[in-house]
Amino acid sequence: MPDARQLLESMPKATIELVRSVRERGVAKRDAESMAEYLLQARTSLAMDNPGPFDENCSHVIGREWADIDYRDEGMTWQRQQAIYAPKGVSHFKDVANLQRFFWIESQAPYFRKLYRVQGTAP
Repeated sequence: MPDARQLLESMPKATIELVRSVRERGVAKRDAESMAEYLLQARTSLAMDNPGPFDENCSHVIGREWADIDYRDEGMTWQRQQAIYAPKGVSHFKDVANLQRFFWIESQAPYFRKLYRVQGTAP
């Protein structure tokens, strides 16, 4: 997984979750590698001045089904998040297509630009 290995340098938490998703959550290695490639592109394209929280937030969802995401400390539930995002085409976080849709939607939110201090656009 060369893209995952490269991602490890800039997004160690998300990379660990990608590897765990292959070993523990039934994600195909090629899907994990495609997600790593996308995250590398996203980091470059978004040109974030504050990328640290991006790694943390990606690691929270990457390679998971909605029910596997723990939102307790965020004052929300996976059911509520699924109700918002599933109609927009985000059915899970186990492949690059869903990840791209999710981050495209999120990148339009004011918090996204403010938190990560985004200078570019989502790929």
